[in-house]
Amino acid sequence: MTHTPQAAFAHYTAQDVDAVLDSVVVPIYEATHADVISDPFYSAERFVERVRRYMTSSGFELVAAEVNRQPVGLAFGYALPEAARWWQGLTTPVDPDLIAETGHRTFALCELMVHPDWQRRGIAQALHDELLHHRPEQRATLLVREDNTAAQTAYAKWGWEKMGKLKPFPDSPNYDALILPLDR
Repeated sequence: MTHTPQAAFAHYTAQDVDAVLDSVVVPIYEATHADVISDPFYSAERFVERVRRYMTSSGFELVAAEVNRQPVGLAFGYALPEAARWWQGLTTPVDPDLIAETGHRTFALCELMVHPDWQRRGIAQALHDELLHHRPEQRATLLVREDNTAAQTAYAKWGWEKMGKLKPFPDSPNYDALILPLDR
């Protein structure tokens, strides 16, 4: 990892995201998913559909990182509601208490992306920490592709633990579902 540049963070609520969706969110998504963007599941259109659904959820928040006033990364998620769809794609058995949601128990970290030109400089961890450090939920969850070794390694280093396997959509890849306690 090279030195960590001084990043500025901007926090956005769901009502604010439309202002940066096309100029910040989609370009960073396309740059970070260039290897899979031709797969219909990873298309920019499908991504925008998912983001718009997430934006309707309680507790939605997006944090963008900028260096020299240029967007270099972002992270976003929302609080899982009671009976969250999030857990419906589990392919491994888990204790039902582990996936019982109250609407304020779990924050779902949907995306953490850093433009390839800015990766390996500490920005991903800074974004991760900036988004999660003030969340009121007890824990966070995320899905990481099974083949994404770099992300798997980073999340393990940051304290995330695997709880099972999940396939959220019929045409999606398989993911590892991770959990991180937020009690500080």
